[in-house]
Amino acid sequence: MPKTAQIVDRALRTAGIPIDGVSIGSDTDRATWAARFTAAATPAQKATAAALLLSLAIDAPAQAAQDQLDAQAFVDTLPIWAKALCLALIDQLNVIRAALPTPLGAITPAQALAAIRAKAGQI
Repeated sequence: MPKTAQIVDRALRTAGIPIDGVSIGSDTDRATWAARFTAAATPAQKATAAALLLSLAIDAPAQAAQDQLDAQAFVDTLPIWAKALCLALIDQLNVIRAALPTPLGAITPAQALAAIRAKAGQI
């Protein structure tokens, strides 16, 4: 599924262009792409945005990168029950780690969630 709007929005924001958002009429017709600028946008920033709208790569690698960012954002907003489930499993893993012949240190909740987020960015 094309994620053109997310890719364009992220690219403009990363370039420091103050926007409220973007609109994509047709993924295949860049003439239908537009940025909605905030009042703070300068003429130079608007020109940079126009150039990006014409040249930004919307290809399979860009789509895959956006998928990874979407997955990481999903992990960042997991509901409490899902975090509790993950962390309960980590608690049990920590019991096993402590009982090893050479015990291993506990995995903290922050480490566990960071690892899940990192894994979402690698898949």
